[in-house]
Amino acid sequence: MLKNQNSISAKYAWTSGLLFVLLLAAVRANSAMLLKLDTGIIGIVQNSMPTFETSLMKAVTTIAEPKFAIVYAVIIAAVLWFMRLRVDAIWTLATLAGGDVVAYIFKEFVQRARPRWNQVIPESGFSFPSGHTFGAVLIVFFLVWFFVSRIRSQNLQKVCQIILIIWVVLVMYSRIYLGAHYPSDVLAAFFLAVAWLAIARWLYKKLYDFVARFVEKDVQGRHSQH
Repeated sequence: MLKNQNSISAKYAWTSGLLFVLLLAAVRANSAMLLKLDTGIIGIVQNSMPTFETSLMKAVTTIAEPKFAIVYAVIIAAVLWFMRLRVDAIWTLATLAGGDVVAYIFKEFVQRARPRWNQVIPESGFSFPSGHTFGAVLIVFFLVWFFVSRIRSQNLQKVCQIILIIWVVLVMYSRIYLGAHYPSDVLAAFFLAVAWLAIARWLYKKLYDFVARFVEKDVQGRHSQH
């Protein structure tokens, strides 16, 4: 099924990868300009913190917890397996697991401390890149590629896509609003997720036949349909 979906274009993949590397380099170099920009945006976002908005942001960040992203990916993979899209199911789990490893490696490499002021929800661990944002982007792409794309109504497809885009924006905003991340952390996570998905799609194409031999009984028939 994933073979029938448009992949992330090479232009967007390379651009996302480059932007991530630039942010990574700036953070590692303790760029004063980046820190000033980060703190300025945090100040604007946290300027007014009404109770209802704080409650909403807490709910958003809880739903987008990285541990829940694993649950969502397992559910998506289970549905795909039930639909007999077994290579796609395995790819979904491998992409999230591999992505989490990649994000963790960068966290340990950069070791950026979290913002020290106005943390609504105390957070531990390093800040760059945002795990919540990274996981949310991956899950949203899974939903678009595997399910939203199957909706026959183009208008309904667009509505679903807009809702999912809004969700990612809310997750990114919530992490800044709650004082858990710098804006550059969430942007870097977004760019890293897009670049990783492009790599994962490339691996899917290269390894599809090999994996299908082990999980698909009617490999030849299926290949003729893709």
